Amino acid sequence: MATAVVAVVGVAGTALAEGGWTGEEFPGRPDMASYVSTVSSGGGATWAFGTYSPPGSPVSTTAQGFRRQDDGRWVEVPMPNIGQVASSAVTGPDNAWVVSQFSKFSRGATLHWDGRAWTEVPLVVPDAPRISPRDVAAVGPDVWAIGSAYRDGEDPLSRSFAARWVDGGWQGVALPPETDDQVFTSIGGAAADDLWMAGTTAGRPQQLVSMHWDGARWSHVPMPPLDTAQSDYLTVHDVAAFRPDDVWLSATQTPYDTPEASRPVLMHWDGAEWTRREPPVPVGKLGELVQAGGALWNLSPDALLRYDGTGWQHVDGPPEGALGNGAELPDGRLVGTGSGGDSYKPQPFAVVQSR
Repeated sequence: MATAVVAVVGVAGTALAEGGWTGEEFPGRPDMASYVSTVSSGGGATWAFGTYSPPGSPVSTTAQGFRRQDDGRWVEVPMPNIGQVASSAVTGPDNAWVVSQFSKFSRGATLHWDGRAWTEVPLVVPDAPRISPRDVAAVGPDVWAIGSAYRDGEDPLSRSFAARWVDGGWQGVALPPETDDQVFTSIGGAAADDLWMAGTTAGRPQQLVSMHWDGARWSHVPMPPLDTAQSDYLTVHDVAAFRPDDVWLSATQTPYDTPEASRPVLMHWDGAEWTRREPPVPVGKLGELVQAGGALWNLSPDALLRYDGTGWQHVDGPPEGALGNGAELPDGRLVGTGSGGDSYKPQPFAVVQSR
């Protein structure tokens, strides 16, 4: 495993960053391309996870994990190499989960932290031995993992799955049959009996799809149709509940031939139906939704947005660069991460919103 070197990208010590942000010490890998792809916090513990690879076109990806100390420094914690980390969830010092998705250079897997060490935990989907978890989330006392599973060979199969953490392992939860033609990439909600899953149809032209968990079963909830071309790509970034009747879904619609013309898609659930809302940015990509400091944040390379319960506003980000991931610290502040420096060998940075 390559050794991480502690660095602070773009700031010195804990000086107040421009626009109300404070930089934190975060390990870098000067000879590698290093990224953070997910940040999670809960029960007083905060973790960040991602991957690093040789610069340029990677032939391999190696998972990496970092834990935030009480003084704001981040330290690397060795973890099994599960490849391309997709998501994480944390409920306390003795409970954290990480999932990785299947790709050309990565296998799908799940890990659990018990306060001392990481352990790979099997997630079994009947008749589909290859898994690609897309998201893991802790809501109330429950932890869920969702994604897709596959079977190769003469009788190939692709299906969506949802699993709940029970007694130290993953227990599958039945989904409606039509979900095999849908790809779910995000899960979130307000309570253990009020969860949402969001994704897209597998066929084209793609449309958004959602399901709701009422504590007993998953059921589909209609989404407004989008004007999508046959070649457009829909990417669901996140679904998050500000309140039970104030749920948001962030997505991006990208034309195949003109990806620079990507358009943000923001959906809102008011307790009765989903409707489309206009974000304060007309073009570009939306991203992860993070609840922190009594507000809901959208973190993406193109827009840092803040929702206060009445509307979305554009917020100036840190000088280090755009934020792609974040979490709420125990004191209520937002901690965010991104990548900066040389585009050939980018390095992660961490900042905290200053009050």
